[in-house]
Amino acid sequence: MILRFAAAVFAVALATSAAIAADPLSFDDPGMHFRAPDGWERVDLGDAAGTDNAPAAVFALRRDRADALAIIIKITDFDGSLEGFVNQRRSELRSGGDNVTTFLLKQTPLTLDNGMPAFLITSESNVGTGSQHKTFEYLIIDGKRGIDVRYTGLVGDVDDDVAKRALSSLYVVAYPTRRQ
Repeated sequence: MILRFAAAVFAVALATSAAIAADPLSFDDPGMHFRAPDGWERVDLGDAAGTDNAPAAVFALRRDRADALAIIIKITDFDGSLEGFVNQRRSELRSGGDNVTTFLLKQTPLTLDNGMPAFLITSESNVGTGSQHKTFEYLIIDGKRGIDVRYTGLVGDVDDDVAKRALSSLYVVAYPTRRQ
């Protein structure tokens, strides 16, 4: 009887983990979990996902409209401190790029719901085409990698509280050391 109960619990656990893995709004790896809000869609990145500075995952809302919003997850190798990762990202933002000027609006240390230290950078970018984007970035390190989760859209279409709620499912833990 105990064996049947244990087998049933194991079967339910397998079915639940398969359902979670099949959720197109989730991104999971050994060090983190994120689930985009309902109504968003995952953008297919094909084989480029996570390679050569490409995002690991992208989620979009109103994808084909001018007022589209995006959540972008970028993961890079990084074994330094959170402060070092934040300084590196600030430098990238300040240097901008072709036809892009970025203004850092707010920089705030915070703690994710699971207790992991993080940093929030809020910025606005003026693109050469005349559009202005507002971005909220959660920066976290997991001991092996730097994780940058961004919520971005046109200025006026992005609200601080909505952005924070959209990113609230982010859960990061120390990357398992026995993994390669």
